[in-house]
Amino acid sequence: MTDMIRVNDGRVKADAAQMESAAAYLRNVPLTRQDTRTTLPANGNGKSAYGRSQERISRLGVLLDQEAQNIRGLGNAFTEFDGMMAGFGEIGFRHPVISAGE
Repeated sequence: MTDMIRVNDGRVKADAAQMESAAAYLRNVPLTRQDTRTTLPANGNGKSAYGRSQERISRLGVLLDQEAQNIRGLGNAFTEFDGMMAGFGEIGFRHPVISAGE
């Protein structure tokens, strides 16, 4: 049974790196100085909406970074589990095996 379990460690690390790469683009970008001067309420509302969207984009980037770490941790935990399961096969049975007589 343990022969069927395969951990593709390279793929796990590549997937985590891709998530971190995507997260690098999700950073808060404040408005430039010229964009902060306005007298129109619509522009003020637009700036507020932009600020909220930037905060959410930034938060998404942080969450993607956390997810990348979760993926790496899960890959490491599964590799460790796979090693333990393979070790059980090497140890043999702990109790004698009883079979029905013919």
